[in-house]
Amino acid sequence: MAVPAVAAGIKGRPSSYQGRMLPPYTKPHLSFADQLALLMQRGLGVSDTAKATEHLQRIGYGRLTPYWQPFQQFVPDPDDATRTIRSDLFRPNAEFRHAVDLYLFDKRLRLLFLDAIERIEVALRVDLAHALGKRDPWAHRSSAFLDANRANATFKGNTRHQNWLSKADEAVDRVKDDWVKAFRRTYSSPVPIWMAVEAWDFGTLSWLLEMAHPNDRFAIAKRYGLLPDTLVSWIKTLAFVRNISAHHARLWNAGIVSQPQVPKSFEAPRMVHIGSEVVRRSRVYGAAAVASYLVKQIHVGTSWSDRMKAHWLAFPVMPFASPAQGGFLPGWDTEAIWS
Repeated sequence: MAVPAVAAGIKGRPSSYQGRMLPPYTKPHLSFADQLALLMQRGLGVSDTAKATEHLQRIGYGRLTPYWQPFQQFVPDPDDATRTIRSDLFRPNAEFRHAVDLYLFDKRLRLLFLDAIERIEVALRVDLAHALGKRDPWAHRSSAFLDANRANATFKGNTRHQNWLSKADEAVDRVKDDWVKAFRRTYSSPVPIWMAVEAWDFGTLSWLLEMAHPNDRFAIAKRYGLLPDTLVSWIKTLAFVRNISAHHARLWNAGIVSQPQVPKSFEAPRMVHIGSEVVRRSRVYGAAAVASYLVKQIHVGTSWSDRMKAHWLAFPVMPFASPAQGGFLPGWDTEAIWS
């Protein structure tokens, strides 16, 4: 029986890749015991099968997969001799328990980041509400109060500001708290910025910061001892990390798409070192250093930097995985940002 094109592809996408016809997915459903047997067949060491099966039941094969990928072999790409691809086979001495250790390390890492980002997000809400609110209670609703060049740039038929405002209003509409209901029963006006900020997520705040009037961006950045573009870059980095963390995805060695800008030496001398190696910014180290810097600016007596430092110094010992893969290069703990 022929397989329909939609069934062979994904949501209607053609079932081809770079001109090659792809076969349909035919892998069968596997019991937890069979999943473990398959991993062992591929060379993954298992010292306690009962405990490993329990982890597969509790965490899931798919969620653990990114954590055993560093242990897998690379082989030549059959379609391109200049490349290698990850194989299903594991390298010698790879063990299931190490993947679980990485998973648990990553879980605690995400919680640490969410702790810092909450503090930074709350502070940024206050910063934006105070700076823009002085111009007008609804300054966020009109590009006249923002950076005209950035707010009026067009994207997909609308201005950047129109696209942003649509999402910002949707966020307010989703709020079911009493303060929104009470406001709408009492006033015909839209919610003012100092109330609206409480409904926006970190990404929405980051886009408004980037579109804010240049004088407002400068005033907010000055609070943190930074230039405006540096602060905008750092907030976007943390918004990216926040999305990874909130969705419980792998973070410890993930590629950071929104990489933090390297500051000038007169801005944040303790942070200049993130420019010394690309891996510091393209992996999670740069984001951790950014969070450390901003949290300290918000609360001088914070213990967050010490806790993040202790967490990475306790990285689980295992073959094929190390802090350097997360951008925490040898000697990172001696940098001033962690003292």
